[in-house]
Amino acid sequence: MQNEIVLKRIIKKNNTVRYIYVANGEWKEIFKKELSIEYDQNIEIVPDSVLVVPFLCNILPISWIYDATIKVKECDADFFKSIDEFKNGYINMYKRIKFLGKLDSEKLVNNKKNSQKGAITFFSGGVDAFNTLLNHIDEKPSLVTVLGADVELNNEEAWKNILNHIKLVAEEYRLNYNTIKSNFRDFIDYNIINEYISKFTNEDWWHGFQHGIGVISLAAPIAFLEKKNIIYFASTFRYVDKNVTCASHYTIDNYLKFCGVDVIHDGAEFDRQEKVHNIVEFCKKNKKKVHLRVCWKEKNGNNCCQCEKCWRTIFELIAEKANPIDYGFEISKNQLKNSKRVYYEEVPKFRRDNYYKPTQSLMKENISIKDLPKELRWFYKIDIDKLGYHPYYKYYQRIKRKIGRILKGG
Repeated sequence: MQNEIVLKRIIKKNNTVRYIYVANGEWKEIFKKELSIEYDQNIEIVPDSVLVVPFLCNILPISWIYDATIKVKECDADFFKSIDEFKNGYINMYKRIKFLGKLDSEKLVNNKKNSQKGAITFFSGGVDAFNTLLNHIDEKPSLVTVLGADVELNNEEAWKNILNHIKLVAEEYRLNYNTIKSNFRDFIDYNIINEYISKFTNEDWWHGFQHGIGVISLAAPIAFLEKKNIIYFASTFRYVDKNVTCASHYTIDNYLKFCGVDVIHDGAEFDRQEKVHNIVEFCKKNKKKVHLRVCWKEKNGNNCCQCEKCWRTIFELIAEKANPIDYGFEISKNQLKNSKRVYYEEVPKFRRDNYYKPTQSLMKENISIKDLPKELRWFYKIDIDKLGYHPYYKYYQRIKRKIGRILKGG
């Protein structure tokens, strides 16, 4: 049987939307449950042609890979016309994959309004998000934060801390903010789809295919209600970075459109160290403090100061002659001592070259080794090119060579 999904109904009640669909064909095992999205405002007046956009953005890439048909009753005209354009970003990114499938919509609806004005920026509290926010602060963008993306839906403690953080930022800069809760990462089975795509790529589904348009599209109903015409989504990689496989990329995000809204993949002209520089300089110039939230591991929504992401950011701040404590990193003595282990055990080689090497160079330009705590001076002194692996790696390689000679009879 051909792979297809038929969207039967969009149920909207107060601030919640649910998508009732039927999946047929071999791919139906991917879909575990209905997709649901909860907003912080009533969305009942939002037309189905706009509400369908989040549903489609989280299923379209799957349909392309499985050569499936998606059937809906109506769709926003701007979005429908943009599909082939952002699909090209995927096609050019993944040369080994055939992107097939199609979308059938019974009706296309023009939802663009002449009075649209203003910006939305997605805001997680991290380096990329703060760089985008501060670079566009004069536009007074509305903040949008999603629960269910990097923080699980049932993690109430983390969400409470994140929400408090968003409120403080919004109050500090006199901005409006919106929150979205969605199971868009839970309604599909990552185990099945990751195994399927492993034949073509080393990427996982979330990072490599879903999280760009999958996240951005959640804001379509908000943009419609608030008559916005721009959505900023912060970049991770630069324009000049080669061989990048990532669902959030300028060749994809910049071509996504819906209901009169242009999406801007923002900040790709800067590397991460430059973004940290922008944030530090903004704080100096405007006498502000910025509490960064970068941690991947801490379940309560704060910075653990024990993982690679935290320590990468701490070193970047130090290189800019900034105090990490002022930016949300309360580092204990034990955590200082642990930094070396984190570097050798958790940092992949491409990050050492792309992130740590420029940071170390800048650190040597800006500060003396004596300015560092004794526990961090190792980073100032190491040769990142020669010590690209754990110290025991060279002994492992030596043993491996000996074993190779023995097996060859040498």
